[in-house]
Amino acid sequence: MKELSKTFLSGAGWQKLLILGWALLIFVPVSAAISSTRSAAQFGSSPSPVTTPQPQTEERRNPVRRFFSWVAETVRRPFRKQVPPIYDPPFVNITSSTSSINYCPPTMRSLNNCSASREVELYATAGGPNTKRLYGWTVSAGRIRGEGQKVIWDLGGVADGTYTATVEMDDGSGHIASASTQVAVTLCHSCVTLESPCPTVMVSCPGNAKSSQSMSFEAHVYGGDATVTSTYTWAVSAGKITNGQGTPVITVDVSDVTRGSITATVSIGGLEPGCANTARCTTRTAGEVGKAGCEPL
Repeated sequence: MKELSKTFLSGAGWQKLLILGWALLIFVPVSAAISSTRSAAQFGSSPSPVTTPQPQTEERRNPVRRFFSWVAETVRRPFRKQVPPIYDPPFVNITSSTSSINYCPPTMRSLNNCSASREVELYATAGGPNTKRLYGWTVSAGRIRGEGQKVIWDLGGVADGTYTATVEMDDGSGHIASASTQVAVTLCHSCVTLESPCPTVMVSCPGNAKSSQSMSFEAHVYGGDATVTSTYTWAVSAGKITNGQGTPVITVDVSDVTRGSITATVSIGGLEPGCANTARCTTRTAGEVGKAGCEPL
């Protein structure tokens, strides 16, 4: 015992005792921690289980219930409120060849630029979502000639006044647009009375015809309406017209005519109805006695 006390009390003994103390200080906490972990694993509470969502199985619908649901939906469908579609509204405009007509009566003519015609061209310009368009025209006086986008408005015979033309355009989907235009009809103040609306028509020709020669016939129109453009249609009783058909003067080949007479007849076109428009002139051949004569028909 005394020997053990001497050993510990010596320097080497104190060092061994100090090392042993430090070893105990490190070993005891570590052992406690390991023991606590093992106890918790063996005897402690278990961790909370993780719940995995299970896919729900769709319940198969009853065929009878499905049938009655379909019937109810079919009955309700017609009574549901329909939402009107959004569309661009149609439109239509009218373009008129003139907005006024200044006219002269049939027995008078104008000294300036008064209207010679009492017709107006109307053209409709339309727009909208559809292209299958229908046009309907109405007028307050006169009459419409033609149909569709472009028509003629005839105002012949109407009294002085302002008249309206209206077009309605159906875009093919039940949507209608309309537009109107007006034309004023007034009597021209620079009209002068014609002495006679009918001219005098005559034909001149040579006194006689010589064989193997050509001869000329000429038509003359005196008086009447100076604004009328006349047309000429010729016919001859013998010989052959070689030049001038459709003009006031014709040339006739009479080389095949040896006896008898040659008569040229002209018909004037473009005159007022009821006016005499035909005249003729007759030339004797070399074998005939007499002189040429001309007369209106």
